[in-house]
Amino acid sequence: MLAIGLSATGGLHCGQQEHAPAFVLPPTKNVAAGGGSNDDGGLRIVDAGLDADLCGAQQIPAISNPPNLYFIVDRSGSMADILPGSTYSKYENARIAIGVMLRAVGHRVDYGAAVFPAFADPDGCTPGEQVFPTEPGDPPSYAAMGENGPILEQLLTRLGDIAPSGGTPTAATLTDLQPTVLALTGKKTYVVLMTDGAPNCNVNLTCTADQCIPNIEQDYIGNIACNSTINCCDPTQIGYSEVGYCVDSDATVAAVAAYESAGVDTYVVGMPGSEAYAELLGRIATAGNTARVGATPYYAVSDTSDLTTALTAIGAQVAITCDLPLSTTPADEGLVNVYFDDQLVPFDPTNGWQWSGPASIQIVGAACSTLSSGNVLNVQVLAGCPTVVR
Repeated sequence: MLAIGLSATGGLHCGQQEHAPAFVLPPTKNVAAGGGSNDDGGLRIVDAGLDADLCGAQQIPAISNPPNLYFIVDRSGSMADILPGSTYSKYENARIAIGVMLRAVGHRVDYGAAVFPAFADPDGCTPGEQVFPTEPGDPPSYAAMGENGPILEQLLTRLGDIAPSGGTPTAATLTDLQPTVLALTGKKTYVVLMTDGAPNCNVNLTCTADQCIPNIEQDYIGNIACNSTINCCDPTQIGYSEVGYCVDSDATVAAVAAYESAGVDTYVVGMPGSEAYAELLGRIATAGNTARVGATPYYAVSDTSDLTTALTAIGAQVAITCDLPLSTTPADEGLVNVYFDDQLVPFDPTNGWQWSGPASIQIVGAACSTLSSGNVLNVQVLAGCPTVVR
């Protein structure tokens, strides 16, 4: 939440000095670069209480237009495997990491979730379904107390009620969820696709051994070893009909491209087990307009620490911006100060903040890095006291 206060009266800390000591930034998290874009930080119309000790005690609400963050989580049978570095399954770690991300940025977004395959799935390939409708996150006061708010708790409980099982009908799930995702209102919608393997379950697809999942993973179909001498996706070679094991790459990329054509960006998180499909996951991220700079366009995670870092990075990109539009143009630019969680950020065009317009502020340098890390719950812009300059 961004609390913007404008006041003509002083507070307890109305500094009369023109310069301040160097701003000491709080520790930042290691946030990786990625795609996507935003422009106003998902501001809400709120009347959050301001610290009475800060200069300027009258608050004017910020303009609100939060982005939507929609999680589509793989709950296939392999997601029950233990994630390296943890005693919990990959699916449970995904749930935990979502909670960590949303505790930091949930008050800046509206969020919802779906899982695939469907949790009432008779054949393991039923397209996924929504399990939590998109709604505004909890106020930041819960996170400030180290607690989950009721909205986040409902989401995590709903995800926790679902066990991993079945296949990976990624393309069909994205297609079926498209009307729901595209109907979301607000500034912009972002999808976070979390999976540990290749999309499959397309019973109409045929393929050679190099696109057959049991062959790629050197698995077995019954007692038949899927190796270079046999195509386990070819019923004529294995002696009976087995369908749905071909990598459903083109349909999945096309589904994500359709989202992007409608203005919805898709982030891709590849859990352990997806390494053999890195090229495809990169194609999906590229189609979703979130390709990262470097050799791996998607977020490849190998353990629980990587997973938490990846989701924190995505959350920061979606929910936080260093360009802050103000709801009111201050009468005097020389009587404005900026605070991060009650800590003064001096005016400094190199490492602090500066004006970018009559009613807009830009956070710059290390101060922007701190804000983008997700460590800052409240940004307060207050008017009424002389601007403190570094």
